[in-house]
Amino acid sequence: MKKELKEIEKTISSLELNSQTQIQELLNIFLKTHLKRSKIDNFIGDYPTFIEPVHLEENVKIGDDVLLGPNVFIGKNSEIKNYVEISNSIIFDNAIIGENIKMDNCIIGKNSSLSCKNTPIDNCVVVGNVKTKEDLYKIMYKFK
Repeated sequence: MKKELKEIEKTISSLELNSQTQIQELLNIFLKTHLKRSKIDNFIGDYPTFIEPVHLEENVKIGDDVLLGPNVFIGKNSEIKNYVEISNSIIFDNAIIGENIKMDNCIIGKNSSLSCKNTPIDNCVVVGNVKTKEDLYKIMYKFK
């Protein structure tokens, strides 16, 4: 699992986003191969709803009314704020997902933050800090 995560992280952090197919394949392979069983005992927060499989690394903070899954990986020291839904996605270490965001089929880079409320986000890669919908369109990379 660590090897595949490093490969995905390298691809998105180097901004080599010229191959939609490559990124989509990496995401799909990782989710299908490595998320067969859940690991949900390492979180801080109230009672989120999990649709397995979900994998949480150490020290993940989860807010109120959060729905995670299916097929979600969240890296260590990340924070998921209130009223968030995440499915079929990878969130790398030290990422922050702001309130009231719905994500599907996404990759969120290491040390990135997403804080644009009431925004559905799907089929994209986000690297950096996104505070408004306009920022999102500058940073994200769509794939099908």
